[in-house]
Order: sequence, then structure tokens, then C-alpha cells
Amino acid sequence: MNVTYAKFLMDKIDFPEEAKKFYVAHMDKIISDGNESVIDTIVEDYVRDVNTDDIDNRLIVLLKSHGYSVYSTWILVLLLGAEKVKAKYDARGVSDEVFYDTFCDIKYKLMECMDIYGKWGTFVAGWYRHFFDCELIKFGRLEYQDNVYNRDEPYVLGDVVIKKGDRILGIHIPSSGEPFTLEERLKSYKMAYDFYTRETGSKYLICDCGSWLLYPEYQSVFPEGGGAKDFYHDFDMLFSRDEDEFGDAWRVFGDVNGKKFEDYPENTRMRRNFKKHLLSGGNNGYGVGMLVFDGEKLLTRKD
Repeated sequence: MNVTYAKFLMDKIDFPEEAKKFYVAHMDKIISDGNESVIDTIVEDYVRDVNTDDIDNRLIVLLKSHGYSVYSTWILVLLLGAEKVKAKYDARGVSDEVFYDTFCDIKYKLMECMDIYGKWGTFVAGWYRHFFDCELIKFGRLEYQDNVYNRDEPYVLGDVVIKKGDRILGIHIPSSGEPFTLEERLKSYKMAYDFYTRETGSKYLICDCGSWLLYPEYQSVFPEGGGAKDFYHDFDMLFSRDEDEFGDAWRVFGDVNGKKFEDYPENTRMRRNFKKHLLSGGNNGYGVGMLVFDGEKLLTRKD
């Protein structure tokens, strides 16, 4: 178990000091219990592509007498495994700066878990298969995932024609707290354009995005002048779908487990607006759109 690297990575991706102390103690406990080789094997197998459920079960066995949760120990697996997976990113031509920025996602999920469950860890371990398979890279404010277009109907925009099975990228919006302005998004699109067009030889960066941020009815809920509201206009919308519940409420309000809408916090404009929307019986859902960027201009942008 490379404790030195885990400490290095926690510093590099800016873990809170309390979290760093927690994971140093976690590693010390694993070593003192004589389980270092066990966790090393788990990490190696995860890097090798053993599925998340299998790792979950093995962590449960490991932790029976250990005193740490599976949520917490998953973060340790990710910290230790990052060293082993970096070679995949190097081979793809990803710079050290972009690699570490990409793996900052571990910190984002760490903070979400603390916010929702009150403990250091991650409750979405399956999400990290994309990182360990080197199919997701963060450029500036946004993350881009290798993907294919899966709709039967081709997408056409000018001379851009995308057919089912064609390579595209999926956009994800990490909870990094970084500015989400159009300026920052354009910087991200340009960075992604420069990287991916070198790989593909395409003239365009072509992406899709499925997100609650693209649900049309939320345009009246998102605060005026904010990045969340403006993000919608980067896309040529394909469709939207209503949902019975606001499944992304935790992204706006934090811990909503067992709480009624009336008890949701109101300490930001976003939270006040969404609480009003929910209490008034407003619809909820998500939308899917396409984004095309030619290196200078967003061809799908509607101002």
C-alpha cells in the first residue's frame, strides 16, 4: 500500500485537512490489522476492471472488524488506484495537470458524501469505472466522457451529420464549485476541442448532455444571470422528459433524506427558487441536447 502516494494525491487534489487525517488513520489501521496485502489486491483488481459490486462485497468482509464504512474505504481504493491508472492517461497524451484536475473528482464526491451522509467517502463508487478505464477527462470546468450517438434518427446541423454508432462525447458537470460562466465553459470547450480533434481528425467537438440542468421548465427556476440558466442555451435540445419526483434534489439542497419540501433550506437563490417550485407543484425532469463547437464558436448556441 503506497501510503506516500495517497498522501501526495490528497494534497494535490486539495482534500480538507480533516479528511487527510481521517485517511492517514484509516491506512494506519489497515496496516496494524495486517490487511495491507488485502487492500493492495483489491486495488489491483479494481484497476484491472473487476466490477464495483465484487469490490463492495470484498470491502464488506475486510471491514467487519475494522470500524470504517465501505463508503469511506472506496475513497482509499481510488486514491491508491490512481497511481496505477495514470499510465493509461499518459499513453493517451493527457498532461499531468489535466490528469490531476480530472482526479479532483474524488474530492468532489468526498464532499458530497459528507454533505449527504455526514461521513468522508463516496456513495457513487460505480461512477469511477469511467475514470479507471480512462474514458473520462476533465478539461477546465467540464468533464468529457467517450461515448457514441445512440439515437436512430441522425443528428444534422449544417455539414455536421451524426449517425447512430458514431463517436461523440458526453458532457458532465462536476460539483467542483468553480465558476460556471459562459467564459469558463468556452475555455473548457476549447481545451476539449484541441485534445479530441487531435485524436479523431474531426473539424468539430461534438457532445451530448443529459441533465436536469437542461430541463426546459427549470429555465424559470434558475436564478437570472447564473451559469445554470445560461448552460441550457449552449445546446440544440433533442428532447426532455418529465419525472414523478425531483431526483436531483440532493444536488440543490444537500441532505434531503426523510425531509419534506417545507423543511428544505432556503439560504441561496437557487434553493429558494427550487423550494418555491416544488411547493407549488411544479414539474420535474431532465433534458438531452447536442453541442457542436468548431474551435471558436458554439454552433448550437442560442443567445
